[in-house]
Amino acid sequence: MTPPAPHPPDPDAEPRGEPTAPGGRIRVAHLADLHIGSPLRGLDDYPGAPEIDPERAPYAALEALVRRVAEGPYDAVLVAGDVFDRAHADATALAAFQDALGRFHDAGLVTAVISGNHDAETPLPQKLHLPPSVRWLGAHAPETVHWDHLGIAVHGQSIVEADDRRDIAAGYPRRIRGAFNIGLLHTSLHGAWSRKICAPTAVRTLEDADYDYWALGHVHHRMRPPGSLFAGYPGNTHGRGPAERGGRGFTDLLIGAGGPAVREADTAPVRYESLRPRGAATAEEDIRARFAAVPPPTGPDGRSGAVVWTLEGPGGEDLLRLARGLARPEFMVCRAPTETRGAG
Repeated sequence: MTPPAPHPPDPDAEPRGEPTAPGGRIRVAHLADLHIGSPLRGLDDYPGAPEIDPERAPYAALEALVRRVAEGPYDAVLVAGDVFDRAHADATALAAFQDALGRFHDAGLVTAVISGNHDAETPLPQKLHLPPSVRWLGAHAPETVHWDHLGIAVHGQSIVEADDRRDIAAGYPRRIRGAFNIGLLHTSLHGAWSRKICAPTAVRTLEDADYDYWALGHVHHRMRPPGSLFAGYPGNTHGRGPAERGGRGFTDLLIGAGGPAVREADTAPVRYESLRPRGAATAEEDIRARFAAVPPPTGPDGRSGAVVWTLEGPGGEDLLRLARGLARPEFMVCRAPTETRGAG
C-alpha cells in the first residue's frame, strides 16, 4: 500500500503557539524505550565490586525517573513507545507502569503514549487502567491530543505490529494553527541508527509536517537528526549493557516565549562506560583520567549509584587487576563481552 503524500506546510499558518501555563513556561518530559524489566548485562562479580542487581536495576531506574518527573516542575509527559519489553512482559512490569501513570496523574500532569514495536508484541498495554489524564494513541490512524490548557497539540500513532514497515509519519495531520504542535513517533527513520527497521520515514517528511517538535523513540541513544528539524531521541531510560553507554533518563523539553529548547536529564542510577587505555606505558595514567572524568550517578535514594566500566583492548588479566585496583567503590570494571546488544 502506498502511503499518503506528506502534507505541505500551510502557507497561511499563524506564528508558533505560545505557552499558556502559569508562569508562561511549560516543561514536558519526553521519554522512550523504557523496556521495563529488561535486565542489565555484562556485569562481573568479584571482591570489592559494587552490588548491582541486574533484575532490580531497571525498576530502580524507572523509580528514579518517575520521582524526578512527578516531583519536578513538569506539566506533561510524552512516551514515544517501547514501554514494555517483549521478553519481560510480566505482571511486575505492568504494575510498575500502572504506578508510574498514576503518579503522573496525581501530580497533575497530562500524558500521551504510543506503542512501539515491543509493545505491539505484548498484551500488557490492553491490561492497563489509564487514568483520565492519560491518552494511549491508537495504531490504525493518526490521532491528536489537545492539551488546550497548555496550548499544545500532540499528534501520534502507535505501531501495529513488530515488523511495522508503514511510513505512518506521512499520514500525520496538518499542524493546528495557534498551538505548539508535537509529533509523537516511534521510528527508525532511515534505519542507519538502529538494527531493526520500524515505521521508516524521511527527515524531509517530518520537516514537511511543520511541527514545532518531534518526540521520537526506537533508537536507544540520545540523538538529534541532522538539519533544521527540531526533533530528538531521548535514548532509553536505563542502559541494558555495554552497547548502551552514557547517562540515561529522558529529554526535558522547555517551551517558552523565547522558543523551545531541550536538555538531557540523567536519572538511571547505573550507567555503562568504556575503558580503553592507549597502551601499557600509559595504562595507569589513562585509567585514572577516565575514572576522574565520569562521576557515579545519583541513585533514587540520594546515594551514589554505580558505573559499569567495560575494559577494551589488549592487556589481559594484568590490566584488569590494575583497573580494578584504581577503581572507586562505585565502579565495577568488567571484561569486554563477546557480544553486545544494540537498539531495537
